[in-house]
Amino acid sequence: MQIFLGPGDMAVATTIAAIRQGVNREVGIANRKAGPQDPITTDIVGVLGELAFARWANVCPDFTTHLRSGGCDATYLGYAVDVKATRSPAGVLYVDARPNKQPDLYVLVHVDYATANLLGWCWAHEVSMRSYSRVDGADRIRHAELNDMRRLFHLAPKGA
Repeated sequence: MQIFLGPGDMAVATTIAAIRQGVNREVGIANRKAGPQDPITTDIVGVLGELAFARWANVCPDFTTHLRSGGCDATYLGYAVDVKATRSPAGVLYVDARPNKQPDLYVLVHVDYATANLLGWCWAHEVSMRSYSRVDGADRIRHAELNDMRRLFHLAPKGA
């Protein structure tokens, strides 16, 4: 599923990422980036991924900028969603174990600035079963092992 991102999306993502970066680093929350890119790029890509998922799902993303570590990025049909974004077309979903604010599901998005491709999703309780490796407490799932995004359209609302 491809979502097109424009200059306005980049401006919003850059602003939110810069604010989140400042707030979180001020109180010592580490950026859990994977790869050689700088932390602000990681945060911008993450916000663009959140925006792309929200646009696809027709929901409002959680663009709060207050102090937070982890948590959910959107709510879809009552399910808490944690969006993970990557610039790598090979796309691997990295999920680290955090006992607080566990989402119901994860969505992986490949962001190439002008476009975002929603690669797939996985129930949170399935992460350890689908993981092909665990490094430093983080499970890794290849995007080919994720559920097709079209399956999210057929979910019953949470609690139904």
